[in-house]
Amino acid sequence: MIRVLADWPWQRRPAAVVAVPSRTRPRLVGSLARRLARVGRLHFLGELSRVGGAAPGAGAGGNAVHRLAAVHDAFSVGDELAAGLAQLAEDEPVLLVDDLTDTGWTLTVAARELRMAGAAQVLPFTLAVQA
Repeated sequence: MIRVLADWPWQRRPAAVVAVPSRTRPRLVGSLARRLARVGRLHFLGELSRVGGAAPGAGAGGNAVHRLAAVHDAFSVGDELAAGLAQLAEDEPVLLVDDLTDTGWTLTVAARELRMAGAAQVLPFTLAVQA
């Protein structure tokens, strides 16, 4: 894990870590995000709140519109996470951790929520990419 952080060609190193809540692997994503924060000496700000979205797999196999619709309103930035983001400097990036990406819509929607809450930049980090 240390090598992943050390070898990543950062333009600007992240200052904090946020987890995407996972319906299928909640403990994995949370513990990975905490560990990345600890090893990288970054602030762990918590995870986004899951507030909506379709049932797991609802957009699977559909076109981009169906896949986006499945996650469009799925996340929000809770008060504690918003307070943590507010403590970061204006230009400090946030590392967004998820377990899997296939279309990229979950990361896009989650990053949008973080940006709207004040994150300067959001850098995605996933364990796997499903083609």
